[in-house]
Amino acid sequence: MDQSKTEPDPSYRNNGTNHISLYGEFTSLGNRKFRCSACLTEKDLTVQRITPAPVGRNKVVLNLKDCIGCRAYRAEDSGEPGAYFAAYFYPLRKRWMCSGVSRQRVEQCFRVDAHQEPRANQEEAEKWARAVSERSARQQHLRDGVLFSEVRRPCRMMLLVNPESGKGQALALYDKHIKRMLNEAGVPHTLVITGSDAWLSSINLRLVERVVVDSG
Repeated sequence: MDQSKTEPDPSYRNNGTNHISLYGEFTSLGNRKFRCSACLTEKDLTVQRITPAPVGRNKVVLNLKDCIGCRAYRAEDSGEPGAYFAAYFYPLRKRWMCSGVSRQRVEQCFRVDAHQEPRANQEEAEKWARAVSERSARQQHLRDGVLFSEVRRPCRMMLLVNPESGKGQALALYDKHIKRMLNEAGVPHTLVITGSDAWLSSINLRLVERVVVDSG
């Protein structure tokens, strides 16, 4: 993030209902020569490439209604002064080589390196992650014309997976998709493999707030 750059690019415009909450410039996780700007409003996260020189489509607007979570973290390298935050979206997009639309995973990751002190970079990353999460949660209350109740996070969730039910793909779905989505959304959970009566005696429903069933 460019510490001297505190004002948004002129291409970003406020309107009466979607004012700019945060603006910053960051480097990429995998390529530090790649720089982009991020602009957060109450409804959207807009990401625009700065360098290398933009060619073709260089701006992406992500609706916070599609955001399931955002987290800040440090690099595994202890000598790395930068910090990171990543936001996870599942927007509806056209399927590849077939008709119809489906929700597809989009991850936006940013490296914060405006300060020499690692702690200051971490605090900046946490500020962004908190702001994205809070605005996303507000957008979840009303989606597709339906009022949704917010799942309190963290909540005590139990996920029941029956590997024999349906087509027998429940456990594979959990390993490939569900586990990652819950982790990205910051929802801790307990996995219970069903299929016999033995699992019933091993759980205490008084310690559970949410039950989710994955039956393949």
